[in-house]
Amino acid sequence: MPRSATGLIGMLARAASSPVGERALVALTLSRLALARSRGRSLDGAIEVARRARFLSDRGSTGRARGLLAAAASRLTGPEQAVLAVEDAAVCLDAAEEPRRWGTALEATLALADASWCEGEDHRTEELLESVLRLLFHPELHFSSSPSALAEEPVDHLGALHASRAWSALTSPHVAPEGDGALPAGAVETAGQDAGADRDRPRRVLFVSMTNWNFVRDIVEDYRADPRYEVRTLDPGAPGVLPARPSRQGLVAERLRAARGGPPPQVPAAVAQDLAWADTVFVEWGAAAAVWMSLVRPYLAPRARVIVRVHSFEASTPWPQLIDWSAVDVLLTVAPAIRALLEESLDLPCQLERVTLPNRSVLTDYHLPKTGQAARTIAMVGWGSVRKDPGWTLDVLDLLRQDDPSWRLLLIGPEFPATGSLTASQARTASEVRARIDRLGQCVTVTGQTDAVAEHLRDAAVIVSSSRREGTHEGFIQGVASGALPVCRDWPDVAAWGGPGALFPAEWVVRTPAEAAERIRALADDLGYRDAQARDVLDRWDWSVVRGSYDTLIDGGPTTV
Repeated sequence: MPRSATGLIGMLARAASSPVGERALVALTLSRLALARSRGRSLDGAIEVARRARFLSDRGSTGRARGLLAAAASRLTGPEQAVLAVEDAAVCLDAAEEPRRWGTALEATLALADASWCEGEDHRTEELLESVLRLLFHPELHFSSSPSALAEEPVDHLGALHASRAWSALTSPHVAPEGDGALPAGAVETAGQDAGADRDRPRRVLFVSMTNWNFVRDIVEDYRADPRYEVRTLDPGAPGVLPARPSRQGLVAERLRAARGGPPPQVPAAVAQDLAWADTVFVEWGAAAAVWMSLVRPYLAPRARVIVRVHSFEASTPWPQLIDWSAVDVLLTVAPAIRALLEESLDLPCQLERVTLPNRSVLTDYHLPKTGQAARTIAMVGWGSVRKDPGWTLDVLDLLRQDDPSWRLLLIGPEFPATGSLTASQARTASEVRARIDRLGQCVTVTGQTDAVAEHLRDAAVIVSSSRREGTHEGFIQGVASGALPVCRDWPDVAAWGGPGALFPAEWVVRTPAEAAERIRALADDLGYRDAQARDVLDRWDWSVVRGSYDTLIDGGPTTV
């Protein structure tokens, strides 16, 4: 059966925005399952059912999706039932419900993927691995209010996946064939040039990111303004840049194709020339762009220095697992805890250089005089997400106000996103936090989206990081630089990997709201202590200090961090 249904079922999938359309889609999917069974292709039928259930669940119809899966399971008796069980567990997580034990079903689905790979059924292998990735890296397992399954036990969580023959083939290092036969037309004249041949010219740096340039945009502009460098940028996800925007399933397919010795992804000549032009390629985010870059680098930038920068979010997604790290020269992380988690959850090559450097932040911009209302104000910067756990900071506020009702909370930045963009459990948490803020009334100020963070921090004597996980937590560091007392929760999802204790002085780190309140009572009024902490942050993390390490990294010199 085809991977992507066309004709009537495709039309129904696109039209299934009403109960009638959903019922018709379910009925037709089950009839196609019966047809697949009659042709001896029950596994393909189960894969299609799982795909349609995913379609329904992604649109909020989790009940209908589970009904489809249950009906299909009742019609099957073979090992392909495992595919439906894996999808059912993922749909349960979509609804923030506790799924039935899925370990056996996951292993059985991987066994089917292994068999499909050995039989040369690569499309089927791709679909089965995609189902496994959807479950193992479901956001509810890693980005809800519960501890991240990957951060707690990465080896156990990924054990079955890493033992899979198909997965091992997919993630095996890929070596490009000799010669230029795989190069796109028009790229041959620049590909494979010696990056160090002309030492008198500026170093050529290509910055690559897909859609999100938030943390690297200013770095790009700094290097663009430096005559020692020539700078270009590439966004593989921008319209018209590549024949198809890189997607997870598409890149799984590309990696499987590479494992068979197939050609790299299609790359237009203009993009190929940019890659071949570069002495250094700096890939922002260890996500889709990094996977894509690792596939094309052996062909189009074999002598360039390739750097992939990973923040916090990507470490608990499939993306780092899909990167061919043998095609990367430097793994750059923003925090020791993220680096430690990646080293435990990935089989990284010994020759891969591993460096940890802070983000770019001009912290001197935040070192401004405090206002009169700062004395009894605690602040959070960037608070509107479950990962930031503002409820923890509200607990701290409640404890402080028991002794001194003048304490207030300043929440700097946008509120939680609209409910439709949150998972079910995230929406519940957001609703609970909003209700608590409403009850506190004028004791809590919410700025909303703002470009005036430095000015708002003038109103804060205390800066709190209450997150479940972070890389570096830029807003918190900015608050410390402003002269606010640092109070950092021991981020529970990465505490086992060093957490904030690997970044900040131990005295900043607390484990409970009670410890946080005690630290605030003891030190909030100690202006000398607060200023000393601000000076320490400025001396260590201001861009004027950090920039030199980035130069060394991009130039290819020895690094000691």
